[in-house]
Order: sequence, then structure tokens, then C-alpha cells
Amino acid sequence: MKKIMKAAWALALAAPLAASAAAPTVSWTAWANLGNGSLTQNAQTITVTYTGDTIGLDYSSNIYDVPSSFTNVEVTNTPGSNGTILMMGGNATINSFHFSQAVIDPYIDVFSVGQSGSPVSFVFLNGSLTILSQGAGHWGGGTLSDSGLTVTGVEGNGLLKFTGSYTDISFITPNSEYYYGATVGAAITAAVPEPETYAMLAAGLGLLGVLARRRKAAS
Repeated sequence: MKKIMKAAWALALAAPLAASAAAPTVSWTAWANLGNGSLTQNAQTITVTYTGDTIGLDYSSNIYDVPSSFTNVEVTNTPGSNGTILMMGGNATINSFHFSQAVIDPYIDVFSVGQSGSPVSFVFLNGSLTILSQGAGHWGGGTLSDSGLTVTGVEGNGLLKFTGSYTDISFITPNSEYYYGATVGAAITAAVPEPETYAMLAAGLGLLGVLARRRKAAS
């Protein structure tokens, strides 16, 4: 009886886990050109514009060839070859990612921020941020640290999450280095569980109900 009960619970609990495993990840901005791109959230195509300090746009996916530094359990895909804004910094220019409509909990991937002996900072001017992951990148290992809205790297690579609703994320890059970069993305709406997921859940709960009635009858 205990074995059957355990099997029933496992079947019922496996359904939400299966749905979670199948959940979508992140729509990283697909940059059409330097300063203009788009991403998708809640089945809506959102235009993204970048203004500020830049030396170009890099479509090389090898920027993200150490995926664990740019992803985590909730962000399972890197920006790949969607494009990344390159910067040199060293000025008071206000840089901004602007969204044509509000984006919920956006993410920013940054790469090669600073180098040994020459840390570089992103000083964000709005929002609430968390470093979700960090580590080595294409040009070696390093660190990211945060203090309030300032993220500082020493050859740092990583994934930032901004909690809340945003039409703009603005920052300055006061430290000069050739070169480092960033791009922005947003979570895609979670998919509706597949019919087989509901069937799995129903089967598990149904079996638990049968076992409960048998135990009641026996007593």
C-alpha cells in the first residue's frame, strides 16, 4: 500500500514539474542594426532602442561561449548571435535601453566588463537589480560585484535581473576600456500546460482518491 501511495504522489507531483521544465525562457533583443531591435513578451512584439555610448554591434555568438556565466535556472538561453552593443565608456553619457511598451522583469547580459587592475562599472540610474550569475567568458575569468545600482567588473561576465516594470533602463559607464558590452532581454510568457500534463495530474490525484476511499472502507 505504501508503495502505491508513493507512486500516486509522484505521479501527481510530476505534472507541475513537467510543465515547469517545458516553460519558455528569454527573448533576447534581436538587433536589426545599431540601436534598433525587438523582443517578445506576453505574445507582444516590443521594439527596443539603444541610445548612448557605443562603438558598434557584435553578432558573434562566441561572446557567450561559456553559457553558465550568462544563464541560470530561470534563464536557460544566451543571446547567441542576436547582437550585443559594444561600448568603451569613460564619459558621463546617459545610455538607455528603451522599450516601446512596459517590459516585466527584464534581463541584461554583460560581457568582458573591466580587466585586471582596471575595473569598469555600470552605474544604473533606475530600477532594482540582482546579479543572477557570473563567471568566465570568452576572454577568461573574472568577477562582477554590485553595490546598490552599481555593477563593477574585473573581466566580469554575467546575468542581471531587473525586478519590476520598465519602459527604460538607463546607466552611465564612467570607466574607459576597449571594449565591453551588454544586451537586454525579457522572459517569455509561460506556456499553458500540455494536455498530457493535465492527464498526468488527474491520474495521480485520481489514484490518491481511490486509495483514500479504500482505506476509509477498510476502517
